[in-house]
Amino acid sequence: MTERPPLRAARAGVFASVCSAVSAGGHTAFSDHAVPLGGLLAGAVLVYAFAWAASGRERGLGAIAGWMAWSQLALHLAFSVAQSSFARSSGAHDAHAFGSRVAESSGGAGMLVAHLVAGAVCAWWLRQGEAALFSYLRLAAAALLPVLVFAVVRPLPERVPTAPLPEADLPAPTTPYLRHSLVLRGPPAP
Repeated sequence: MTERPPLRAARAGVFASVCSAVSAGGHTAFSDHAVPLGGLLAGAVLVYAFAWAASGRERGLGAIAGWMAWSQLALHLAFSVAQSSFARSSGAHDAHAFGSRVAESSGGAGMLVAHLVAGAVCAWWLRQGEAALFSYLRLAAAALLPVLVFAVVRPLPERVPTAPLPEADLPAPTTPYLRHSLVLRGPPAP
């Protein structure tokens, strides 16, 4: 089932907000540094753009989990760069300090595992919401279809006026048995 743009935008927004919020929370917890607002907004806009492209129809758990994994990776990179840029602007000016700050904000294998677990949990949660939404849309369509069939005004076919035949062209009746009856064949005269 495909859908119209307002619902598509809402679905993409829910996906982006859940993905960004969970990723920012986990990233902050594992790196011991807050994600700057600019990095959070940039990551959310990036994920929203990808979610808009993917939300044209109902997706299964595998597709949602794949999109969530790529989104978590993109958000991890965006948050790491934002944290290191913020740290560089606040005092670490040499290249060695900047490089160690990027490595420190990356968090290592624990951060990667946390992003993957968060992505899997969010994918399951989003799939449940998507299944409920599309079930509701199918149910509403099935319930409203009979009502719409009767509610739609059908235009009547337009009558094409016909020219009456002149009386001189009418043949004379040949049945002498029914002189009192009228022959009413054809369309009525206007």
